[in-house]
Amino acid sequence: MSTKKEFTAYTPDELRELYKEDPALFDQLAAEALQKACVARTPEKSLKLQQMQWSMTMQMRKASSNLGRMHIMENIFYTQVYGKEGQLEQLVDNCNSLLRTIGKKQQIMGKEEETIKLRRV
Repeated sequence: MSTKKEFTAYTPDELRELYKEDPALFDQLAAEALQKACVARTPEKSLKLQQMQWSMTMQMRKASSNLGRMHIMENIFYTQVYGKEGQLEQLVDNCNSLLRTIGKKQQIMGKEEETIKLRRV
């Protein structure tokens, strides 16, 4: 049994071996690492991170294989970045707000506007 106390102290190969040899310890260390990762500057932000992690965990439990889990994680990522009210849309809105503030008329187009533009061509 390993003497390492933190998930991050292991190499990927060591984690693979730990999972085979002692799945309970692996799960315990992984849970502790997730808990530490969800600590933020304020309790509200910590709660939001915990809720996001819980949502991801529940979605990944639906997968029947590691490949299925990977696809779920990929969908979560693309939804967070490219989805409605995702990070890209927020960035475009902030940039356009800045451009309006400095008096520029030309604005950055988001994914929706570009898709509509391409359909017309």
